[in-house]
Amino acid sequence: MAELTLTAKVAIAVLLVAAGGAKLADLEGFAGTVRLFWSASFAVGARAIAAMIACTEIAVGTASLSSPLAGWVNYAVLGLCCAFVVVSAVGYFAYPGRACRCFGALTDRSFDGASVARAGLLAIAAAAAALPVGPSLLRLGTLGRLGLVAGAALIAWCAFTAAAAMGAGRDARSMPAAPLGWTQ
Repeated sequence: MAELTLTAKVAIAVLLVAAGGAKLADLEGFAGTVRLFWSASFAVGARAIAAMIACTEIAVGTASLSSPLAGWVNYAVLGLCCAFVVVSAVGYFAYPGRACRCFGALTDRSFDGASVARAGLLAIAAAAAALPVGPSLLRLGTLGRLGLVAGAALIAWCAFTAAAAMGAGRDARSMPAAPLGWTQ
């Protein structure tokens, strides 16, 4: 059972880091989703709120990956995943078919029944990941933790780069013109 708990913990941590990195690359698109859930008076700060959500996902995912025995992190992950369920359900009932931008420009998924189901499965996995695991299974020293933090940074950077590239591909106007000589 401990192996399943650790597998769920790692999978969710990586997912959070990747989703946060992708959101940062498509901050304006994700801010559009944020505007759906906040009143018009907060529309000016939607980009800041979107950045805060993305950075929180990266921070919590990194903490979960590098400090697997920290109990508070498990509850932070579970709280985020439960929030995903609420946002998916509200989005499905209030804005069906609208893009959720949960992975920035990496996906075209929208608020629908499947998104609520995926968020629910994620919350169930987060609840399983919150189960206590014996310290004998996890012997991480300082270098091991730093390696996991570096790995999380690499995941976030890769997701950011992929989302930025896909977002640029969707909007040809954002692509720089080819220098003369390259196309001749």
